[in-house]
Amino acid sequence: MAGAAGIRVAAAAAAAFGLVVTAHGTASAEPRTFDAAFGGYGEWNADPYGGAPGDSIRACDISADGWSIEVKLDIGRDGTWDRTATTRGHTSPYCTPWKTGNIKEGTPVRIQVANVDGGVTYPKGSLLLSHA
Repeated sequence: MAGAAGIRVAAAAAAAFGLVVTAHGTASAEPRTFDAAFGGYGEWNADPYGGAPGDSIRACDISADGWSIEVKLDIGRDGTWDRTATTRGHTSPYCTPWKTGNIKEGTPVRIQVANVDGGVTYPKGSLLLSHA
């Protein structure tokens, strides 16, 4: 009896581990989505997936509220914004094309999404730390 119970526990643990590995593998390939404070979101794509190129960002505005969405990428996390995708000047709903360029594999990156209106940036937004 104890042997059969132990086998069931081991099988359940192995199955659960397999689901975690599969989910992790899928999640790392798909673009990562992170929300602005309101009205939209940004996306970071480290590796090519579907039609999305690797090392790319884009901004999506889903609310006609007068605010645009801006996504900025800091390569190397050195405090300099190296790439920007913005929905400024476009009618919502709108997603920018992917802004891409090759980044050395494993390079740390910082991605920020914010709501912007003219020269004003809403003081809250999301920040994502990742790697190319």
